[in-house]
Amino acid sequence: MNKPTTILIFTDWYVPGYRAGGPIQSVYNLAKLLSHNFHVKVVTRNTDYASSEAYSGVVANEWVTLNHQHEVLYISSENVTVKAIKNLCKEHKANVILINGLFSFYFSILPLFFANFYGALKTFVAVRGMLHQSALKVKPLKKQLFLAFARGFGLYKSTTLLSTSPFENEEIVRTLGKVKIVSAPNIPLLPDKNFNFSNKAFKSDKGILRLLFLGRISPEKNPVMVLKALKNRKENIQISFAGAGIDEAYQQVFDNELKSMPKNIAIICLKELPHSEILNLFNHTDVMILPSHGENFGHAIFESLASATPVIISNNTPWKQMQESMAGIEVQADSMEEISNAIGFFDAMELSTYRHWQEGALNKALDYIDKNEFENRYGNIFHTN
Repeated sequence: MNKPTTILIFTDWYVPGYRAGGPIQSVYNLAKLLSHNFHVKVVTRNTDYASSEAYSGVVANEWVTLNHQHEVLYISSENVTVKAIKNLCKEHKANVILINGLFSFYFSILPLFFANFYGALKTFVAVRGMLHQSALKVKPLKKQLFLAFARGFGLYKSTTLLSTSPFENEEIVRTLGKVKIVSAPNIPLLPDKNFNFSNKAFKSDKGILRLLFLGRISPEKNPVMVLKALKNRKENIQISFAGAGIDEAYQQVFDNELKSMPKNIAIICLKELPHSEILNLFNHTDVMILPSHGENFGHAIFESLASATPVIISNNTPWKQMQESMAGIEVQADSMEEISNAIGFFDAMELSTYRHWQEGALNKALDYIDKNEFENRYGNIFHTN
């Protein structure tokens, strides 16, 4: 019997971390899927995003088996060095190397350089929406300098870039030129086909619409526009914000907007939450709202749909025909009026109609799963025969 191919994955953050949001879940779901047919090893930090505190109960600096499925090397901060990354790439030069993301010095750029230097069996780079225009506006000078260097020195010449949509293919070509691209959709949390809609109340016991903003307090996620739209509503509405603010200047703008909210809008700020708590939060949410300026996939969107919770999202995501599917409403990210009207649409809804929108949301998630043969598609991408 042939020994399964080893896939070495480099990623800045991994479970049990959760502060980096969807990307952590993307890599974890992919590692779980690949472990069915490959020997998967993940290299990551032993801290969460924007934190210097080591994970509790996690062994650092040695390979550990996670959930009886794949191995993980949680590297402590003092051991995240050029030498450590070099040695890992050298040790696994006969294997497949998968790099999650583009711009991390230790977990993207160095692994790519050493994978090329040692001639890894195959090298893949998952772009993860990092070439979207909204993402490139964050620390733009550093990113543009690196991309110019990458183009000039052919850094991606021997690499296959992983895209999750035709739109992302266009972004890659526009930014990096002629490179090898393979497309495969993100692997989400699988929805429950037997979801019991009646277990979920609508508008709580007091008839108040419950919104959930699930994302970072950041310009690209657009929470300030949500607050401005809510100021137009006269109904009593509750909104929970589950996400951290990393950009201090934008957090201040958000906080100032909070102070001027009318009394009919109840605000709950939950900061970031572990993934398990977020899933439970959907049981107490009528509509998830995220009119972001761009999403590569939108794990928050998918998990809302999979939880039979309709959404209000921007038209800058891969999720289309939402209203026709009775799964949600697409709005323009910069249109306060469209966002406000979408909120009002759901607020005026009766329970019997809302149940149809719940079904539409769940069916949208199930359709996505049915259309994508994940194990076959990813198996074909990473096979080495």
